[in-house]
Amino acid sequence: MGKQIRFYMVDQDEDEFITFVRSTGDVVILPQKTDKEEGEVFSTFRELAGRRLGEDSHLWNRSFSSKPIVNYFSVHGGCYCLDFMQSEVVNVIRSKRIDQTLSMGRLHIEDKITRPDGSVIEKNTAFLTWFNELCRWIKKTYPSKFDGAYLSARADALAKSGIELIGHVF
Repeated sequence: MGKQIRFYMVDQDEDEFITFVRSTGDVVILPQKTDKEEGEVFSTFRELAGRRLGEDSHLWNRSFSSKPIVNYFSVHGGCYCLDFMQSEVVNVIRSKRIDQTLSMGRLHIEDKITRPDGSVIEKNTAFLTWFNELCRWIKKTYPSKFDGAYLSARADALAKSGIELIGHVF
């Protein structure tokens, strides 16, 4: 089932969050899909905007988690896809400003791995603790909520100025 935390952030909030995330270890941003066999690493979530292979991204803390599992699929010209379910990565849906709306963002993990024999084990304790640390930062930094999601002060100001807060935009 996994765990998640939802939020509304603007670009400046996102930059502050990434700065915090990087203070927790050797963290990189990976795309869900890439056409490069050696993979790709991004500095910000915004760098993935408008990509042919999509904006889906993940946080990988190389300080304690092994390299994510990546599978090659030959359909649609071929691409390498990160196996989020079997890897110790945090799935990120970013909060995006589109016209007069701000979409909800989310951090999500799967906390268990299903082995080939069907047995289920918990992911690394350090990984689960790290995810909880990211969630605590969001809760502490954004004490307000809207529709169950944590709301940054900047996002709250936008909402009060007439920008509509909406659900996830993929």
